[in-house]
Amino acid sequence: MASLLRETHPLTLKVMRLSRPALASTRQLPTDSSDSVLGPSLLEAEQSHPTRSGQVFSDLQLPNSMHPLEGFPLSETLVLPRSFGTMYLGETFSAHLCLCNESPSVVRDISVQVVMQTSTQQLQLFSDSSKHLASGQPLNIQVAHEIKELGAHVLGCSVHYLSAQGERRVLQKSFKFQVANPLVVKTKVNHLGRDVLLEVQVHNATQGTMALERLRFEASSPFTAEDLNTAADGAALWDSSAGFMQAGDVRQYLYRLRTHIDPEQVTVDQERAVQYATALGKLDILWRGSFGSFGRLQTSQLLRKSPGMFLLEIESAEVLGKTAALEEPFVVRALVRNVSERRMAVSATVHAHTHPMVISCGAAQVHLGDIDVGETRSLDLEFLALAPGVQRVGAVALVDSLSGYTREVDHLLEALIES
Repeated sequence: MASLLRETHPLTLKVMRLSRPALASTRQLPTDSSDSVLGPSLLEAEQSHPTRSGQVFSDLQLPNSMHPLEGFPLSETLVLPRSFGTMYLGETFSAHLCLCNESPSVVRDISVQVVMQTSTQQLQLFSDSSKHLASGQPLNIQVAHEIKELGAHVLGCSVHYLSAQGERRVLQKSFKFQVANPLVVKTKVNHLGRDVLLEVQVHNATQGTMALERLRFEASSPFTAEDLNTAADGAALWDSSAGFMQAGDVRQYLYRLRTHIDPEQVTVDQERAVQYATALGKLDILWRGSFGSFGRLQTSQLLRKSPGMFLLEIESAEVLGKTAALEEPFVVRALVRNVSERRMAVSATVHAHTHPMVISCGAAQVHLGDIDVGETRSLDLEFLALAPGVQRVGAVALVDSLSGYTREVDHLLEALIES
């Protein structure tokens, strides 16, 4: 029977999560001054009801602009949450522990350990020993931990002490809570030559409003990030109302990742490093919630599918003379670069009927000759436009006669045909 009795301890341990308060809501009966029966009586009772400062509204000499808002749903009272609430990734978990000696005698040799257990690791938040508590004396402890993992977390508290009978005893308590993801981040990658346009979509997955204070992209080598998220006046979006996100809101942001490689001096190794780079960088997000609560989240490495490289690259293409007129011949000059690991003998064949609004009026095949590794050769082709507007120009096939390698190019550029 003794083994079935509940073990009692002279010490009690209570744990409370430290959370930001909230404004208490009020429920006021609406008053209608036009109601000849209830309106005046309710309005008089409301005006004569004392506030927490001991004054009544009818005694205060306030201008019209400073009178209390009728029916305003929030009061001047701050309340603490009644439940543990929801914990989100990137927030800081703070708790207050109160260890109190409720026995009539002194409890000696007290040691306290507080740990945070996750699915992957155990972190020690507090450790202290050789404490003595007199009868009724409390020991207050505060711990904090930045949440960096999703899923279940367990706050473990262990108290070792020496009882009045000289027996070594242990008081243990644990508190389990779940950590949710506050933001859902989606990305879309668009290639612009060697540069990358990165679209970032941020979704507020919390149950409350948050204010984005900073959203910074930390690019990986060989890229550097350019933030394109500015308002019309050039100010950052975080300084305007666009930084506020209600629960369920979605915001989109744009970054341009540049390589800063000189096209005139780029080597084949540099070109390969850019084209085959898969890691783009990390997104660092800082936000604030109710009453200034703080949260910070850094994504894992954002990746892209490598666009790879052709053995023959079209570095650039332009219309000579800068303009192309309707039914008048014009010349397109393209720069062809050998980015393979060997010399190539290249020829270009024009596909005349791929784009019928712009036809070839020059040679159907042009021999560029031998092109060494890393060397660039210019290709000049003559065309005739049959329709005005923006038209695709130059469907060609680049062929290496030494290896048989062929690259099909749908169009060299898009040109504005002037009528």
